[in-house]
Amino acid sequence: MKILLLQDVKALGRRGEIVNVSDGYARNYLIPKKLAVEADQKIVEKVERERKYEELKKKKEIEEANEKISELMKTVLVVKANSGEENKLYGSVTSSDVAEKISEYLGENFDRKNIEMDPIKELGTYEVKIKFGNGLSGKVKVRVEKN
Repeated sequence: MKILLLQDVKALGRRGEIVNVSDGYARNYLIPKKLAVEADQKIVEKVERERKYEELKKKKEIEEANEKISELMKTVLVVKANSGEENKLYGSVTSSDVAEKISEYLGENFDRKNIEMDPIKELGTYEVKIKFGNGLSGKVKVRVEKN
């Protein structure tokens, strides 16, 4: 019997999946406990439509993230910092500072945990690796200037 899982069922499948199980298991356990419903043709078609919609949505999100990454990689983010002699900074430029600049540039909040860098302690231009969702990443140039 084909059933649509309404909840995750251990060793059977995840919510939203259509699986084949024995008639007794479905009628005596899964359906009475509201873990599943019988999958007729309408339900199968609905699940397929939802799956296609989710795939298109995910593809669109990846394309938008790629556009943002390429746009961000073309720019140089400028961070102002107080410095002393020989271009040494008082303190350092951290991932929080870079995340703040990226957030300003993108117009949305960017988490500092998605930035891989060591603290910057001198004036100059540096490449910083950033990660976006869906496994996408890139490098951004950060220029530290005197305040």
